[in-house]
Amino acid sequence: MKKIKIFVGVFLCMNLFTISGCDKVIHSAVVEEKDKTAAKKEENKEKETVQKTVTEQVQAPKTYQTTIQSDLRSAERTDQENPMKFTLTADAPIEVPDVGAICLKNVKKMTISEEEPQKVLDTFAKGQLLKQDYDGLAETYEVDGLTYQYTGTFPDLEAFSFWEKYAAFDDVNEENMSQDEKKQRAERFQNYIKAGNQNMTDDGAENYVKDIVSGEWHLFDSASKELTEENCTLEKTSFFFERMVDGVPVNYIRNSYLPYDELSRPWIDEDDNFHEAQCDVWDNESLTMIFCSGTLQSFQHSDPIEVSDASDEALFLLPFDEIKDIFEKTITMQIMTEQENRLPAVDGISFTRYPSIDAQTVEMTITKVQLGYMRVRNGSSSTEGSLIPVWDFYGTWNSQEPAYADGGDEMVIDSVTMDRIGVPLLTIDARDGSVVQRVQSGPSTTFPGGIGECE
Repeated sequence: MKKIKIFVGVFLCMNLFTISGCDKVIHSAVVEEKDKTAAKKEENKEKETVQKTVTEQVQAPKTYQTTIQSDLRSAERTDQENPMKFTLTADAPIEVPDVGAICLKNVKKMTISEEEPQKVLDTFAKGQLLKQDYDGLAETYEVDGLTYQYTGTFPDLEAFSFWEKYAAFDDVNEENMSQDEKKQRAERFQNYIKAGNQNMTDDGAENYVKDIVSGEWHLFDSASKELTEENCTLEKTSFFFERMVDGVPVNYIRNSYLPYDELSRPWIDEDDNFHEAQCDVWDNESLTMIFCSGTLQSFQHSDPIEVSDASDEALFLLPFDEIKDIFEKTITMQIMTEQENRLPAVDGISFTRYPSIDAQTVEMTITKVQLGYMRVRNGSSSTEGSLIPVWDFYGTWNSQEPAYADGGDEMVIDSVTMDRIGVPLLTIDARDGSVVQRVQSGPSTTFPGGIGECE
């Protein structure tokens, strides 16, 4: 396993087209007042929100298009003579809810309803219950020749799942498998074909969710890949859903690529004194489904919420042009100053939202820009919070950066790619343009897709 070299940078100078010199780094969710027209905007907020729909307020184009090239440096960068060659490109769709207004919402943490697990079992567990497993914490089912496991039969459970037990074999290269494993995978591939024999569509997946989970849901995105076993090629498709609240999405987030909130983890100080976490874990709601050749591989739902009105007053939203300017002036600073984003996860696996501070080159692409809700805690509460409107700039990147060679201490330049769906490269409060620092709420959560904010 590769060991990643970690660098910490606290000082930034950048050149952004015609901008040069050292810019002020934004570390918190506070952005300086734009100009002297801010006071006038405040006076006209109520009038504007009454007269304009959300689309009319934000005045966003259909797509966000830009190209940014910068030379980025940090005081902690090893190679001080040669800056990071950074390029950001965007030709991304802009998604704005087609609603008259966005209002502040209250949100509470709920438990999985009693009806939902039963609907999952009625829909997907067509076979007979085989046995109790894992000390009674999981049930095993035989469905069309495939072995499934199910958890979620316990009171006050905040997450449950129904998954094909051996699905992990699908992504293993044949050279890394034993003969028995290869034989088992070949048999399973044939069972996938017999059980499904077709690929699942976006509409089909949405219909499943509509019939199983309460509330309104929208497909955020889907991702497909081909699985091959000898002469058999199947399509595996993952579907990622987000809850809709009065026509506004609660933006989907792939939780594992965000930095951890230190306050949500216990810690030991230099004198070996143990300290409890200062707030409890509260992940964002997550709902995902995976199909292979039209046959279910997994259904996962966690951390459901209950939403109520905090106010019926339409919130003032900044025009997208201002949001875009804030993004373009801030993204390079975030890359060079958010050190926590480059730290390995507590399990030793490195999921990073941004490339290494010591990367030689970075090519970043914005894939989607979406206006929706983000859940924030009420103080340090793990059960109550609010939904606020934000812009999420989702994207991917590839970098050439230093890493340790396998099995040794020699440094090499390695190619690193982050191409997962649902990773926001920057989040901006739609009301005032402040930069929101998303973090995940704690280590080793069961399902990806959430944030936690401990104050």
